[in-house]
Amino acid sequence: MDINLHPRVLELMASRICHDLVSPVGAISNGVELISELGEDAGDEAMKLIAASARQASVRLKNFRLCYGAAGTDKNLGFKDVRDAFVDQIATARVTAEFEPDLGVKFSMPPKGLFKVLLNVLILAEESCHGEGKISVAAVDGNKGIKVTVTGNNAALRDGAEPALKGETKPGDLDARSIHAYMTGKTAALFGVSIAIQAQKEHGRLELTLTVA
Repeated sequence: MDINLHPRVLELMASRICHDLVSPVGAISNGVELISELGEDAGDEAMKLIAASARQASVRLKNFRLCYGAAGTDKNLGFKDVRDAFVDQIATARVTAEFEPDLGVKFSMPPKGLFKVLLNVLILAEESCHGEGKISVAAVDGNKGIKVTVTGNNAALRDGAEPALKGETKPGDLDARSIHAYMTGKTAALFGVSIAIQAQKEHGRLELTLTVA
């Protein structure tokens, strides 16, 4: 499968990363300005703002490295790293995640790129919660695959995400809402991972199943 990326894709990816970082970085800047202007009178709130925003920026950067960078295929990357990175990302959201307890043992020697694809799918699952929901992760098919299940009143892929995930969307038709799904599909194809989609919108349920070819 052709995995070359169109310049439009790179533009959208850069925009997504900047968009997700501008808020916490801006908050850090505001906190520093407040301390510069008021000194000790700025109080603990300014420091709390800086600390929380710095942590948020750090968490997002870590996930970007794993999802889009070479860190996601590091041979030392384990399931716990992926789980912890995702849990940190949703720590302040109204989204919960539940992982099968022994999943890390079942995939202690995963095919290259599987955990990178999994984290991308988890981020896609978070987007599919539309602000609130539950994400469950478990092994399927005799430990040959991993199923990510999203449940909640609004559980559904974003508009345009499914064709983007399947690689059916032309680069010129991608936008900020579908770019992550597109990159998830491209990443999965690169590492020989298939992603099956089963949606039950009327029941508030979405299943994304990863299987290594």
